[in-house]
Amino acid sequence: MLNRIASLSAVAALAGALSTPVPASAGERPARWETVNFEELKKQDEWRRASPTAFAKVSLDMNNDGLKDEATLVIDRGRHHSGLRVCFGRKEPKSPSNCHILVDDDLEDAYDIMGLNVRAPGCHLYNTMNDLVDAGGRICSRAQALEYYRVGSATSFFLYDQKTGRFNRYWDSD
Repeated sequence: MLNRIASLSAVAALAGALSTPVPASAGERPARWETVNFEELKKQDEWRRASPTAFAKVSLDMNNDGLKDEATLVIDRGRHHSGLRVCFGRKEPKSPSNCHILVDDDLEDAYDIMGLNVRAPGCHLYNTMNDLVDAGGRICSRAQALEYYRVGSATSFFLYDQKTGRFNRYWDSD
């Protein structure tokens, strides 16, 4: 029981630290981040072998514009931070990238336990949204959602809000 309480406390602390909505206009410094090595991840963990990208990269249409966006696990070039990056699809191949860091974790090897998946458009139950406490409910979307998880921790998912230009994070209940 004490382990369960400690786990829930850790998840709550993590939610508070990482759940602020990310403005889409914030962008990122592209030189700081690089995609994690999918082949190395597959060698490390059996569960990752079920995905060609080791659950470290997915394609989806988060902003419902008909173009495929790309979400990837990333690590900073200094190897001090792990993260989650979303790059919106481009209509013109030579147009500048529109990428955003949704999670920036100050643990260099946190990506080892991180995974990504795609949720279909529709309605999803959630326990907490962004920084709000006891804000559970149901959210419906016509766009796909980006599911983000850590092995041994609570799962969350991101939806892009066209009206505010932000990515909202919703936490699943345990």
